Amino acid sequence: MASQFFKSSRWSFLAVVFRSIGGLTINKLFAVFFGTNGITLLSHFQNLTSLFTLLPSEGINRAVMKHWSDPKASEESKHKLWQTGFWVTNLIFIAIFCLLFFWRRDYFFSRFVEFYSIGQFLTIFLPAIFLMLMTGLLNSVILSFRDVKGYALVSISGIILLVAVVLWAVSLGNLDQALLSFVVGYGLMFFCSLVYFILNRNKVKLRIGTPDGASLKKISQFVLMAISSIVLGKLLDFMVRDYVIELYGLDRTGLWQSVAKMSSSYLLVFSGTVGVVYYPKMASLIHDEVALRSYVLKVMGFVGFITVICLGIYYFNREFILNLFFAKGFERAAYLVRFQAIGDFFCILSYLLAYLLSARVQTVKYIVAQLFSALIYITLVYLLMDRFNLEALTLAYLWRYIGFFLILILFNRKFLFK
Repeated sequence: MASQFFKSSRWSFLAVVFRSIGGLTINKLFAVFFGTNGITLLSHFQNLTSLFTLLPSEGINRAVMKHWSDPKASEESKHKLWQTGFWVTNLIFIAIFCLLFFWRRDYFFSRFVEFYSIGQFLTIFLPAIFLMLMTGLLNSVILSFRDVKGYALVSISGIILLVAVVLWAVSLGNLDQALLSFVVGYGLMFFCSLVYFILNRNKVKLRIGTPDGASLKKISQFVLMAISSIVLGKLLDFMVRDYVIELYGLDRTGLWQSVAKMSSSYLLVFSGTVGVVYYPKMASLIHDEVALRSYVLKVMGFVGFITVICLGIYYFNREFILNLFFAKGFERAAYLVRFQAIGDFFCILSYLLAYLLSARVQTVKYIVAQLFSALIYITLVYLLMDRFNLEALTLAYLWRYIGFFLILILFNRKFLFK
C-alpha cells in the first residue's frame, strides 16, 4: 500500500513540500517583520479569504472533480458541468461579497486596513480573489485527469510567485500591503494554470457557455455541504478569533495562532498529498463498493501510522520548531501544542471519512457531522475559557475533532464494517 501510494502521490508530495515551505516562509516573514501581531492578522486575513474561496473549492470544484473523474460521464455532460460551475462560482463570489460588505463591512474588513481606505483595499482584494477562484476551477479539471505531475508543476510555479510577491511586500514594512500581497500572490497562480491549458489545448478545450439544470442539480448537493463547512467552520473560526483578539489582544492571540498555523501547515501536507490522489481515486471507484472500501481502509491505516510518527516528532521538539518557523519568543506557545496535536490526529482521520461522505454525495450526513463538531467546539470554548484561558481553545479543538471522527465513524459504519 505504501509503495503504491507513494508512487501515485510523489508529484503531489513534491508540490506540497513547496507549498509547505512557501507557507512556512510566509509565516516566518510575518513573524520576523511584524511579530505576534502580524501572525494574528495574517491568520485572520487568510480566514477572510477562505470565506470567499471555500464554498467554490469544497462545493463546485469538488463536484467538477468527481464528475469529470467518473469514467461513465460523457464529454458533453462534463463540459456542461464546467460551464455551470463557472457561472455559479461567480454568482457565489458576488453574493458573499455583498453579504459581508453590506451586512458588517467594518467587522470583516476594518482590521486589515490601517494605511488604506476600505475602498482602496477592495480594489486590490476583489480582483485577486476572482483569480483565486478561477485557479481552483481550472485545477479541479487537471486533478480530474489525475495529471498529478501537471498539477504539481502548476502549484510549484504559483508558490514561487506567491513567496516572491510577499517577500517584496513585507520588506516595505507596511502591514496592509503585506496582507494584500498574500492574496495577490495566490491570484497570480491563475496564469500558471492558464499556461497548462494552453499547452494542453488539444487534450481539453474548456468553453464558457450557458448553465444547465442537470449540472446545477449535481453541483447544488456539493454546495450545500460546502455551505456547512463555511458557516460551521471558517466563519465560526473567524468569529472565535475575533472574540479572542478582543479578549486577549493581538500579542497573546498570536501565540495561539502560531500553534494553529503549524497545524495548518502540516494539514496542508495532508490535504495536498493525500487529497490530490485520494479524492479523485475514490470518485473513480464510486461504482465498485468493495474496491472503494478496501482503498479507504488501507489509506486510513497508512495515513494514521505516518501521522502518529510526525506529530510525535513535532511534540517532543515543539519549542525548537516554533522558534525555527516563526521567531524567537514564540516558544511561549509550546504549552498549547499538546491538545492541538492530538486534535490534529483526529482531524486528519476525520477528513478522510468526510471525503467519503462527499464522494458518495451523502449531503445530510455531512452537514449533521459538521454541525455536531461545531456545537462541541463553541460550547467548550464558552465553558472552558475562564478556567483555561488560551488552552481552552486547543482543548475545544481536540474534543471537536474527536466528536467529528466518532460521528463520521457512525455515519459510515455500514460501508466500513460490512
